[in-house]
Amino acid sequence: MADITQEEIESLRKEFEPLIGLKVDWLSLPEKALQGFEPSQVAVIVNTILDAALPQIELLANNPENRAKLEHIGLSKAPGDIGDREHYPDYIHVSGYRVELKGLFIDNPDLKLKRPPTRREPSARLKENITINDINSAKDALMLTAVQLQEFNGLCYPVIIDVGLFSMIECIRARDDRLLSTGGRWYNGIPQVVKKSSQSKYRKNRRLTNKDYEKDTNFGKLKRIPYPPLQSFMRKHGAIGSGDKE
Repeated sequence: MADITQEEIESLRKEFEPLIGLKVDWLSLPEKALQGFEPSQVAVIVNTILDAALPQIELLANNPENRAKLEHIGLSKAPGDIGDREHYPDYIHVSGYRVELKGLFIDNPDLKLKRPPTRREPSARLKENITINDINSAKDALMLTAVQLQEFNGLCYPVIIDVGLFSMIECIRARDDRLLSTGGRWYNGIPQVVKKSSQSKYRKNRRLTNKDYEKDTNFGKLKRIPYPPLQSFMRKHGAIGSGDKE
């Protein structure tokens, strides 16, 4: 089976361009209340709302012109088992392509949020429950929606400021290659890395045992997936700084 091509990815992205600039008016926060929220807390709320709203995004249009455009987005929730909260993929497009959605919350420096001393890493990730065997390499795409809180007359709403589309098979390959290239392994379906205390053994090519490994708690975080188009999109929106390692 041939992989999805970059031309197909670009064509699919154009289908979703009407989302850019859309204000998600299912959620609003008073600007005065933002000082009680950290950006990461707002990100969880916004991404949850977006995940529920996207298949019926035309309901968010606040004028007939936008509604006419958005009703042709063509996404519907993918069928999943009853009670299965996190099935793959998230959506099916009318074209037959399958789409996994991840939200990338972009902090708005003009808003007075409760920011921690150090910037927190975006939590979006491709977890270990999505394996190479789950991917339809010819049909699957990762959609990353960059969302930012913006103020309108004293109320702050999430606004989609950009949409990125990426080959899911390439993202998963890059994710898994990174694990193995740094000495990690899969063990009973769990990604594991070499413990800090065992790094010297690994560097000296000494034999490692189960005690030398621990679960990779950062596995699949988008910031750590070394797929150049994905990294470029995240750098564009400041999710990866100039001093961050890929």
